[in-house]
Amino acid sequence: MPEAAAAIETALRAAVAAKVGDARFGLWFGEGVRLGLDGDSLTVGVPNTYFRDRIRGHFAHNLVEAAEAVAGRPLSLNFRVDAEAEPQLGNVIPSGRGDETRPSVPAPAPPTPVDRPRAQAATARPSRRLDDLVVGPGNRLAIAAALELVRSQGTSFSPLVIHGGVGLGKTHLLEGIAAALRAQRPGMKVVHMTAEAFTNGFLDAMRSNTLNAFRSRYRGADALIVDDIHFLASKRATMEEFLHTFNALVAEGVPIVLACDQHPRSIPKLSDELATRFVGGMVVRLEAPDPATRRLIVRSKAASRGVDIPEGVVAYVADHLRGNVRELEGALHSLIAHAVLTGRRLDMSLAKSALRDTIRHTAQAVALRDVERVVCQLFRLDPEALKAEGRAHAVSHPRMMAMYLARKHTGAAFSEIGRFFGGRSHSTVISAEKKVAAWLKDEQRNGLLAGFETVGEILAALERSLGA
Repeated sequence: MPEAAAAIETALRAAVAAKVGDARFGLWFGEGVRLGLDGDSLTVGVPNTYFRDRIRGHFAHNLVEAAEAVAGRPLSLNFRVDAEAEPQLGNVIPSGRGDETRPSVPAPAPPTPVDRPRAQAATARPSRRLDDLVVGPGNRLAIAAALELVRSQGTSFSPLVIHGGVGLGKTHLLEGIAAALRAQRPGMKVVHMTAEAFTNGFLDAMRSNTLNAFRSRYRGADALIVDDIHFLASKRATMEEFLHTFNALVAEGVPIVLACDQHPRSIPKLSDELATRFVGGMVVRLEAPDPATRRLIVRSKAASRGVDIPEGVVAYVADHLRGNVRELEGALHSLIAHAVLTGRRLDMSLAKSALRDTIRHTAQAVALRDVERVVCQLFRLDPEALKAEGRAHAVSHPRMMAMYLARKHTGAAFSEIGRFFGGRSHSTVISAEKKVAAWLKDEQRNGLLAGFETVGEILAALERSLGA
């Protein structure tokens, strides 16, 4: 049934995109690649053997995991080389990436090479807009800042830096800003790409001795929008090149929008010159959506798919998947796919059955950002202060407790915890864990907050807040 196949492919594509990221999904799973279920197999239709080998070699595990989450059962992976897809290869051939080898097939070049990764991503799904976003306490300021930047063409402030955890809507905001700028000024050269694409393009330009052409593409932009700017950290030559590009555009009054996973001042190994310039405009943080916003998101996404979803199911999804917007979208795609595959009505019984594994693995997981949130709330600290270099007990002791809780409840490695809490080494985390464990053995040690007599009571309160 064509409708059922289309719904299944939509769910599969959303699940795969969540696994591999928008940039890689756009490069390797554009219009020339088809996804479908055939019995107990995931079938991947590819335009040629190059794509088959590349996808099988780099994304096989991601594909199987995503498809099993949608189908709710184990699946094998099959590829089908689709010769008639060859004419569409111009939409999906990657270029300008240092670690890719281009297939030897002709492809029409888009107007500006720097826009290519985003143009390819757009073939997988329509570009998202600012008015598609559901507004809530966690994103209200960021959306208002985005609208003001578009309205003023960057004269009110620039750069606009949006930071926050995975799946909270940074990429959606950036795509919406790009679309709004183009709509306001048709013909405007909006350069929109990831920091990884900038890095790979810079390295390619150095190798091919085409730096002048590379620089003219970026420094001739009417607007610059860069996702995952934290990717530049520790890459000295690339940071210096981006700094010169940034300065040139600022001097011309060009609006600049950046997105990263944490405040620029907290990005480990980001140069002071870049961090200082990034905070010279407006920096806004995206927070996880609150319960009311999560319900609005589920209703909005269902309505956009033309699906009537009972209020009880909306509440069930929103109350059990609290981490980010991407989790909510994935759960909704899975629900719709299950309803289509089984022919069952989309009700509470189906929701509990279809999302059982998703909720078990997602809702119970504690993320590093959750630990950061509860520690900052209890100690009334700013997240940036918790990650800063300060050694005063009022900051260092809460930080050590945060590291202790992260080791106990997140399963993250020492090095990952150290990076999250201000770019510290794994040995710092080990030391913090040992110190807090020693505090717990000393029940006479006074707590750090009024109303708590011991460190043990403070940790117990933090764990209750985590739901652990």
